[in-house]
Amino acid sequence: MTLLSLSDEPSTRHQVHLRHDGVAVDDARLAVRHTGNGEFSTLVDGRSEKLLAVANGDAVYVQLQGRAWRVERIDPTRARSAGGASADGSSQAPMPGVVVSLHAAPGQLVRQGDALLVIESMKLQMTIGAACDGVVAELPFAVGQTFQRGAVLVRVAAEEGSGA
Repeated sequence: MTLLSLSDEPSTRHQVHLRHDGVAVDDARLAVRHTGNGEFSTLVDGRSEKLLAVANGDAVYVQLQGRAWRVERIDPTRARSAGGASADGSSQAPMPGVVVSLHAAPGQLVRQGDALLVIESMKLQMTIGAACDGVVAELPFAVGQTFQRGAVLVRVAAEEGSGA
């Protein structure tokens, strides 16, 4: 059994256990079947649902029902970063891709977790949220522009007195 951490927003973490018969997320069990080429199927509320998964290092990016999650392998021997967000409020690209849509503009006041932009890589769309409360200082890519892994996708200047 492998222990993983799942996050759909910076402040939320769930425990994921890979089992021979499927996946358990916070003790809720899901039977998952691989259908090929990064596509899987599972039952959600009695309905068959397709999900997509892309692996990148110790992380897997999963899309199901229009939502995206980052699943990371927990390695107790290494310190982990804050999931692509650095101390300066910037969020780096977890993989190469393209900007699909922007949900914020420079100068806009945002709260931690607010959706700022949507990226796509290998048919997987992922929403990038604000790493902290503050003001959007930089959105260096326009819709349709491509970027490489590690590129700064957005930088949020922390609010004074927010503790960030």
